[in-house]
Amino acid sequence: MAQRDLREIRRLAGRLEQARAELRDAIVAAHQSGESIRDIAPYAGMSPSRVHALLIEGRQTEDPPNG
Repeated sequence: MAQRDLREIRRLAGRLEQARAELRDAIVAAHQSGESIRDIAPYAGMSPSRVHALLIEGRQTEDPPNG
């Protein structure tokens, strides 16, 4: 039973990471379309500083450094 529980945790963690990435991308898209960080924050259920951090993360994901 414990192994099944651990597999379920792994599966759900993967889904959580996917949802987080999708939320980040939606926040970036909303900001690029003209919404302010303060406007986005309540819809995301986050503080403006957390939305700002996700925007930075999203931009780094979009524009990986040339290497």
